Amino acid sequence: MANRDYNWMRKAGLASSIGIMMVVSVVIGWLFGSWLDSKLGTAPWMMLIFTLMGIAAGFIEMIRIAIVLSKED
Repeated sequence: MANRDYNWMRKAGLASSIGIMMVVSVVIGWLFGSWLDSKLGTAPWMMLIFTLMGIAAGFIEMIRIAIVLSKED
């Protein structure tokens, strides 16, 4: 019983983290951009730039996870 293959659990965990990671990366980018806007007085430009960077970071990490999941067969 100890020799069971639990690789599917690892894959399911990685796949389920994609949604959370997308939301967190966008929120962090938005918060950091808003904070910079309040410090620099550049509203709404830094918020827009860092939100877009958060979206891009989320998609890049999603693609990386998809590549890892597709290679492990």
